[in-house]
Amino acid sequence: MEEAPVTAATGALGPVVAKLGALLVRSEYKLGRRTRKDVEFIHSKFKSMHSLLWAIWEREDRDAASKELRMEAWDLTDDTDDAVDDFVLTLQKHITNGRIQPKTKERPFLDLKKRADDVWKRCRRRWKMETTPEIIPSLFSRKKSTASKPRAHPFARKDASQLVCMEEPRDELVLHLVGKEESTPMELQLKMASIVGMAGMGKTTLARLVYEAIGNKFQVRAFVSVNPGGSMKEVLASILEQLGADSTAPFAGSQAATQVDHLIQIISNRLKDQRYLVIIDDIWKCGEWEIIRKSLPENNLGSRIVTSTRMNDIANKWRDDFGALIHPMNPKWKDYANSWDYLINYKDVCASMIAMKVDMVEKGLDDDHPVVRMCGGVPLALLCMLSAAATEVEQRESAGDALRTVAAKVDRNGIQNVRGFEPLVESLQLGYDNLPHIMLKTCLLYCSIYPKNHYFERDDLVKRWITQGFVYKEETGKHYFDELLNRGLIVHIELLPFVRGLKYMIHPMMRNFLRAKSRECNFFVCISDIAWPCSHRTRWLYIGNGSRTGELDEVDAGMDWSHIRSLVDFGGEERVPLEKRVPLEKLERLRILDIQFGMFSYLRNHHLNDICRLRRLRHLYGLLGIRITEIPPAIGSLQYLKSLDFSQTSLIQLPSEIGGLKRLKTLDVSYNNCLEELPREIGELENLETLRMKSTRITELPKEIGRVKKLKTLDVSDSKRIKELPREIIVGLHELENLNLTGTGIKELPLEIVELRHLKRLLLKDTKVEKVARKILRRKELKNLELGGVVGALPWEAARLSELEGVPKCVRQAWNNTEVMSELARETLYFQNTPSGGGGLVVGTKHMHIPRWIREHFNSLNSLDIRICKLREEDLALLGEMPNLQNLTLRFEVVPKEPIAISSGGFPKLDWLNIDSRVPRVAFQQGAMPGLTTLKFFFQFYSGPPYIEPLGIKHLSNLYYISFQYNPDWYRADSPCIRATIEAVRKEAQEHPGKINFYVTGRKTEIFPEFKIEQLSQEIHGTSSRGMQECLSRLSTEPKRGIFLENNGARVSEEINEASNSETGEIEEDSATAQISQVNNEASTGGTCEIEGDSKA
Repeated sequence: MEEAPVTAATGALGPVVAKLGALLVRSEYKLGRRTRKDVEFIHSKFKSMHSLLWAIWEREDRDAASKELRMEAWDLTDDTDDAVDDFVLTLQKHITNGRIQPKTKERPFLDLKKRADDVWKRCRRRWKMETTPEIIPSLFSRKKSTASKPRAHPFARKDASQLVCMEEPRDELVLHLVGKEESTPMELQLKMASIVGMAGMGKTTLARLVYEAIGNKFQVRAFVSVNPGGSMKEVLASILEQLGADSTAPFAGSQAATQVDHLIQIISNRLKDQRYLVIIDDIWKCGEWEIIRKSLPENNLGSRIVTSTRMNDIANKWRDDFGALIHPMNPKWKDYANSWDYLINYKDVCASMIAMKVDMVEKGLDDDHPVVRMCGGVPLALLCMLSAAATEVEQRESAGDALRTVAAKVDRNGIQNVRGFEPLVESLQLGYDNLPHIMLKTCLLYCSIYPKNHYFERDDLVKRWITQGFVYKEETGKHYFDELLNRGLIVHIELLPFVRGLKYMIHPMMRNFLRAKSRECNFFVCISDIAWPCSHRTRWLYIGNGSRTGELDEVDAGMDWSHIRSLVDFGGEERVPLEKRVPLEKLERLRILDIQFGMFSYLRNHHLNDICRLRRLRHLYGLLGIRITEIPPAIGSLQYLKSLDFSQTSLIQLPSEIGGLKRLKTLDVSYNNCLEELPREIGELENLETLRMKSTRITELPKEIGRVKKLKTLDVSDSKRIKELPREIIVGLHELENLNLTGTGIKELPLEIVELRHLKRLLLKDTKVEKVARKILRRKELKNLELGGVVGALPWEAARLSELEGVPKCVRQAWNNTEVMSELARETLYFQNTPSGGGGLVVGTKHMHIPRWIREHFNSLNSLDIRICKLREEDLALLGEMPNLQNLTLRFEVVPKEPIAISSGGFPKLDWLNIDSRVPRVAFQQGAMPGLTTLKFFFQFYSGPPYIEPLGIKHLSNLYYISFQYNPDWYRADSPCIRATIEAVRKEAQEHPGKINFYVTGRKTEIFPEFKIEQLSQEIHGTSSRGMQECLSRLSTEPKRGIFLENNGARVSEEINEASNSETGEIEEDSATAQISQVNNEASTGGTCEIEGDSKA
């Protein structure tokens, strides 16, 4: 059934064909012989009708009889759907766990068989002879069945919008292409500029103005428009014709592909020695551009290319591949300003256009006027609005009345049916026709149900597409959404920075266009748009938020509610209670009920009792409201229910009867602040695939969830009282794909999570989880991993996750480079996301010195943690030249014989240095590490002679914090050698000219400011009161340098540390080489490796 979507062309015919097929092939259904033959006959005729309806969907010559026949086919589909449901309920359970048809002489599908034969014959007679076999698609095909209509040449129709406010964007493009001054020679390198924007923004007009402004600077020039779905041969021939050559004579009669190749070659030869200007208007596909691009040589003669498109991804490709200047022309809705943000000076556009119609414009008509705002920042829409008003003003006394009349007509009838809007309709129709398949058009038409300026989220819209049967997979729905967004058919809303999530809306003119389109094909219809008497059934109905009580009463009196299968209610301006808006008792065939009243809806507990009488209901959404406190036991009678949404209510508990909903696939009880537990019967939902309980007071997950074998999504995010994820749950969820634990109190993941072979998304942000099994990161299925600040470093394998946030760019590039991956094959690497965003690298493999691949592939890192045996001068120079390095951890595997001298120069941004060594032998010279604020020593067992040479800490001018840290289970700080070293550094800290915080594991932090107090005291005693005040002020305003959190970069795997720490005594440099290979092999072949959090050394 997943390949049988509901569409605006075929209605529910596709799913019903699939349902009939399942009735025939599924072993659990045992049909009588005659019944089986009837179902087979109906199934065959429905498949044929589906293909015919699909093929003739977009024909403009469909007369009233054809539309009526399509409605009759839809009626037959609905009746068959109901009959199959009723028939399945009559089947009796059999000992073989199947369902068998009881013996009876009745043939439940006989009447439907006769009707199917009659409708199929009439469809075939009417459409079969007019439809060639080549354009009849196979069942559920996604290919376009019709080609786009040819459109007029862009120069054939004069667009008045070119006369207003195009100077500024034109001059910007001209400046980029040819420079500012006439005498300034043009750059010889090929340049490109691209104009991107939705329909009606004036892209063609702007491109034409640029063409006219600079065309005389080129030896040859051409301007062509690409017809969507048209012939590339015609486009190339038009270019060649404008370049002054015959395009067809040399190869007339040859194959089309050969002709295109010949045209490309001829154009390329014609242009290779010419400075050319070519403008390609309205490119719809990357493939079209790739063909045209082959004919345009990069001859370094100052040639220029200008393109325009509605597709954002194509424009981005031009920018990334060719360095094109992108000139965007899409308007954006600013939520915080409650207005449109125009990327051209729309106020000037308004003023100029209104001035053109000065004889019919009322005072106060500016860009904030409701009529102007209705145009949504599209110049062509405003021009059409004024043109329509100019026609209207001839019949009225004032322009204000004319504008309001036009706006009312547009709202009521759609721009397709208002004179003066023909140019805008043609432009919008072109974009609609270019959508690649009917499913995408169906999803777009659904968006027309949203009220004006109604916001929606991507995931919410995709969920409703799935509910309506337009798509079956979330990934497919997201792909459709991204495609519509890319084409500018869905508009992004600009919100305040603190508002979470992305919001979208339908442009008001596009919404109006789609609303009329949907009404025309009897798809989703607004209740206020239904004309009486109505000659056909209404299947998909929505009630807008502007519907009033009087309108609803009038509709209720003449409407047959019994055939409505999907109802969406947005509430109303008067907040009419549900029972007065919708006669629930009449919705006997309702499949989908979606109530979008908002949080403070007028829903009460007694409404749920009425809803539970809708026996055929499959999807129930939007039961929001703080007045809903309980679900009636009657919910168990909704045996067909697949989706149940009780989010944002005041539920205290779920009834045990919910376990009887055997077909339920989605259950959402999120944002219920009174819900503290789930019933054990939740484990009886054998078909449940999605369980969401975000932000509840639930403290413990029932172990019965583990019995829901088909569960794919488990979301318990922001339920802070959940402290544990029981292993009994994870063991049973073999099909789990998405696990969201964000914001919970969970501290540890059960080991069984490694066995979730289908897991794609694991979200652990804002949890207390400190370890993630490395095996899970090796799962090829895992695509998305979100981690909190507790998990610091990730194994190298995690870089392959396509949706993992915070992967350093250089790490991602290295992972995608096979040569680099081969070079790093024997390395044990981890990467980390630093607060500054540059990322860090942890090298777990031991090296003699800094490897060269650090410079070659990871020079841009912010953080580096590496194990080495010897730090040479060239190694220090390499590290010092890393431009973004802020955090450096050096783990010495051997104790240097001589102190490592760190001189001035290099390390421009380093502010944190960690030295992990048995004893620190380092000497900071004058001017070393000028920005260093934090110095940490991690020491281990050491029995050699004490090191008491000065470290030169006084030369670290910005130093603020010094610490000696160790693991008290392994080492002690009171051994003579360690104690002597600490005391030597402590003395240096006391003598440092700045304020120093000095910390040793197991002791309190010491602060050494005494010298300042003594020095200021001497100054104060010898100064006036004003001088005293200045001294005190200087002390109080001293910058507190280097106040940082603990190092966020986690140490590498515990196995590697233990391998290193197991060695005792001092290791001389000369004997280190022989040990490195052995230790590296042990580290790379060790046992299970885990990601550790911020552990103290």
